[in-house]
Amino acid sequence: MKKLGILLVVCVGIFFCLISYELHAKAATYQTVLGVDKEARGKYTTTKQNFTIEDYWKTKTVKAKLVYRVTQLSEQEVSTITFSVNDVPFYSFRPAKGETGVQEITVDVPADKLKKGSNVFAVEGFIYTTLPDNQCTIDDTPANWLHIDKASSILVDYDELPFKNTIADFNDRFTGIDTVKNEQSGVFMSDKTSDAEMTSSLQMVTAFAHENKLDDKQIALGAYGDTAKRNDKRYQLVVANFKNLPAALKNGIDTEKLNQQAVIKLQNVAGKRVLIVTSKDDALLKVAAKLISNQSLTSQLALDEKWVKADEKVETPKTKVDKEIKLTTEGDKVKGIGHVEQDYFIKVPSNRSISDGTKVNLKYRYSSNLDFEHSLVTVLINGKPIGSQKLTAKKANDDSFTINVPKDMNIVGNFNVTVAFDLILTDNYCGFMNDSEIPWGFVTNESTFDLHTEEQKNFLFNNYPYPMIQDEAFNEAVVVLPDNPDASILTSLENVFNLFGQFVDGNYGSLEAVSSSHFKAANESQNIIAFGGLNDNTVIKQANDKLYFKYNQAGTYFLSNEKMKIDPTYGKRIGSVQLIPSIFNKEKAILAVTGPTSQTTALGSTLLGSSEMLSKTYGDGAIIDADDTIHAYRFKKVASVDNETSFATKLADNKGTLAFAAVTVMILILLATATVLLLRKYRKK
Repeated sequence: MKKLGILLVVCVGIFFCLISYELHAKAATYQTVLGVDKEARGKYTTTKQNFTIEDYWKTKTVKAKLVYRVTQLSEQEVSTITFSVNDVPFYSFRPAKGETGVQEITVDVPADKLKKGSNVFAVEGFIYTTLPDNQCTIDDTPANWLHIDKASSILVDYDELPFKNTIADFNDRFTGIDTVKNEQSGVFMSDKTSDAEMTSSLQMVTAFAHENKLDDKQIALGAYGDTAKRNDKRYQLVVANFKNLPAALKNGIDTEKLNQQAVIKLQNVAGKRVLIVTSKDDALLKVAAKLISNQSLTSQLALDEKWVKADEKVETPKTKVDKEIKLTTEGDKVKGIGHVEQDYFIKVPSNRSISDGTKVNLKYRYSSNLDFEHSLVTVLINGKPIGSQKLTAKKANDDSFTINVPKDMNIVGNFNVTVAFDLILTDNYCGFMNDSEIPWGFVTNESTFDLHTEEQKNFLFNNYPYPMIQDEAFNEAVVVLPDNPDASILTSLENVFNLFGQFVDGNYGSLEAVSSSHFKAANESQNIIAFGGLNDNTVIKQANDKLYFKYNQAGTYFLSNEKMKIDPTYGKRIGSVQLIPSIFNKEKAILAVTGPTSQTTALGSTLLGSSEMLSKTYGDGAIIDADDTIHAYRFKKVASVDNETSFATKLADNKGTLAFAAVTVMILILLATATVLLLRKYRKK
């Protein structure tokens, strides 16, 4: 009896330890590093760095570390560096005069100035120098500089709040920056990998990848049985037809309701948060996956179980590409002496170019202590000016400027809009200035970019991911896979669909996945994404003669072509991505992510696995080897239609030639007429 009592006490103790672990916050830190060196030139400069505080963090401290070098000519008595967060200054210091080496300073950021979500840390430098004869320098000189090292960082020390045991909280944490950075989340399908499970998994990976804020990390995709990949994930999303669902995950699921509905259910399995998406009906499974891919709906699910019916309204609205875009939601202030800038990123599908009617509608105001003869505002696109307007004392509190974007700038895909103020003071100045005296400009939240585009329909990686994705939605896309995809093929999918997530917004559009043996006639009218090699993917086998990098008959290596001589031993070790017109429908395309083995297929997929690699992949066919050596080419002729242009059309396109031809014809007619008349005359004689 005594032993039983001791055992009971131990069990209760363990239970309360587990409860305590669950209820108490988990301590952690997250560091945001500047990542690139920044050069701040001029007397007054501002350098900004964004950092995030997640909703499920309880922030304890935030430390800002500045690693910098400053001109050795700085005047210590007046030069200052000021830190601010969310436009609120909180710390200033004077850089030591004559110091030429790297310096470092770490300060606490006031917690009451922080907010959930995105925060902005700014370094404002007032770097004043004197001439050798101690005269005042009025204008900016090359001597006015502040170098901010890439090692500068923001360190957030926080407690992770207790898990709320809701689908919405799971959704937040699944793509949280700490979760993704530590590779703690993943989507897993059953080991049997049915077409419906694959379709659902790819749909959800794309949606979660869209929410991922980190460029260098991905949302994992794999099979549930791949324990090496799955076991270390704190947040797991498991999608499976109920018959394929692992037995350990079936507990507590109402099997009767599964005949008519799908369920999204949250479970705690061995300390891991597991969100299960399952049904006995494949069509319902896809509906549930679409719901998870609708971030607006998922964020509302403050419950641990959601049943989904076939008629559930889960689709997001179609994205409108041509629209009026707000440049800023709250307004942006810039300040400084001379040239100061504010940048805005405009997201446009990669196959769309700016067309007529696109314009910038700028609403702004500025300080009144300016030399209005020389102060102005300029709008730039990708660093190229498109128009300027002088600032005036009369309109300082309410000014506006509308400028059309010239079509001849040939802007395709994403671009930057820069609003640049040249703020020139009326009087010469020397030494330190009060903050209130420093000139400023403010871009209001009424400023808009009126976007109009036209579509580029060439099948090129320059326009990727078109045509698989069009206007931020899957465009009648079908993924064709080997019948038994291994871990390397799933890694290929992980790479490609994580990058797709950067281009897809919402769940609108058509996406389907089928195994090679299930590829049917109906799929031939779709845009095809084929993974694998000649021997395990029917599409690649049928399209081999049309591939730019073809396989040998056995499918064991790539052959040489008109662009590149390939040794067979090298052809065995490379992966490839190729974008060709579909062999089934010339209006559609085939994207082949391919290699002689599943491992080389995964190697090829890295070309389409990140924005950095995509920038190195151009034309319509590319290969990569294990040393990351990339060979990319354009095989399709630039203007094949022109080769068939008739002689008459060429004449019509050249007005000078056409005029010369007309005169020649007239002369020939006159000569012929004269000859006929002369012949008649001499016949009569």
